[in-house]
Amino acid sequence: MKILLKNSKVLDKNSPFHQQDVDVLIEDGEIKEIAKKISKQADKVFDNCLLLPGLCDLNAHFTEPGTEHRETLFSGTRSAAFSGFTDVCVLPNTEPVIESKSDVGFIKNGSANGVRLHPIGAISEGCKGENLTEILDLENAGAVAFSDGLNPIYNTELLLKALQYVQKFDGLIINHPKDIHLSQFAQMHEGKVSTILGMNGEPSISEVISIKRDLDILSYAGGRLHFSQISTAEGVELIRKAKKDGLEVTCDVAIHQLLFTDANLTDYDTNYKVDPPFRSEKDRKALIKGVQTGVVDAIVSAHNPQDPESKDLEFDLSSAGICSLPTFISNLLQLSSSIDLEILIDKVSNSPRNILKLDTVVIDQGNKAQMAIVSTDTEWVFNSSVNPSRSINSPQYNQSLKGKCLAVINGEELIINP
Repeated sequence: MKILLKNSKVLDKNSPFHQQDVDVLIEDGEIKEIAKKISKQADKVFDNCLLLPGLCDLNAHFTEPGTEHRETLFSGTRSAAFSGFTDVCVLPNTEPVIESKSDVGFIKNGSANGVRLHPIGAISEGCKGENLTEILDLENAGAVAFSDGLNPIYNTELLLKALQYVQKFDGLIINHPKDIHLSQFAQMHEGKVSTILGMNGEPSISEVISIKRDLDILSYAGGRLHFSQISTAEGVELIRKAKKDGLEVTCDVAIHQLLFTDANLTDYDTNYKVDPPFRSEKDRKALIKGVQTGVVDAIVSAHNPQDPESKDLEFDLSSAGICSLPTFISNLLQLSSSIDLEILIDKVSNSPRNILKLDTVVIDQGNKAQMAIVSTDTEWVFNSSVNPSRSINSPQYNQSLKGKCLAVINGEELIINP
């Protein structure tokens, strides 16, 4: 198949055509030619688009096996392609947990819709924080990192052993930093808004003391540690100092943490209930500054689909999570009013791959075509007619959004979005 991309702007800092308006010819999955003007016939033509390297997500929950009514690997990859992703890391919190070679193989074999799936192996059996899994077997089977996913690693001895163990193959440990006791009954961020609403809040120190503890263990044990979904100004500062001190630490932030705060919860809309909770405007601004200055290494979808039985409840009984993949590219473009778009694209393409030690994707002649074709001006409504996910737990459902991924190309696969 021949695909011609005309009058399109390349946004890929590793490409010699970065920031240039060019025509791109792709044939049988390979970038054959990039020039100012290409006058050749093609099977499919896209015009006046933004060309991005295929995006890479470090944090998505696809819930298969176990709760396929929320999401399957197929609907999950379709949702990822809908926002321009070609690589997605899948959390281990499935039923059963991703803790064996066959579990890893099942996730990898679920790659579809132009999206390659990368299993994150569980650190502890059943993600319960007690006994280490067979980490070496999981790594040999293809696990790209090790984490208990949605569950924080509360067991200090387990974290210490895991950090020491993965050094045998330069592996990566990922932790969701929060104190299980301080967050046990929390429904939102602890602050003025939680007091007004009369809801139990999770204080910022829940995250802060967890990050402090983990950094001390990292300093003692060595290894590579990644903090997933940081949410506090104090957390950003702690990681900044740790990097300055030479620790091998990285972190990411969920895209919705850059858009919303605890003030959005005043209507008790359960679609704004997430973990970690939306925090104050001060925290949101600190996270944005962390992205701008390089303290925050990646932006993730933190896609966590829920069924109506888990969301259409009183706020304190509902489950945390946002169906965030379908709206990701629109939200990323929205953030470009606060953060340079070139920085944003790096945080969802090159930087996540560097953290995982995956091959860099470069838009250049002779390379495999792996890219997202984006229209920055297209307006669309996120509703049932276009939603690729099996879930609708998003505060942006039935809302009009601007910016859309028209298609993804991954080798010989062309996935055109509705």
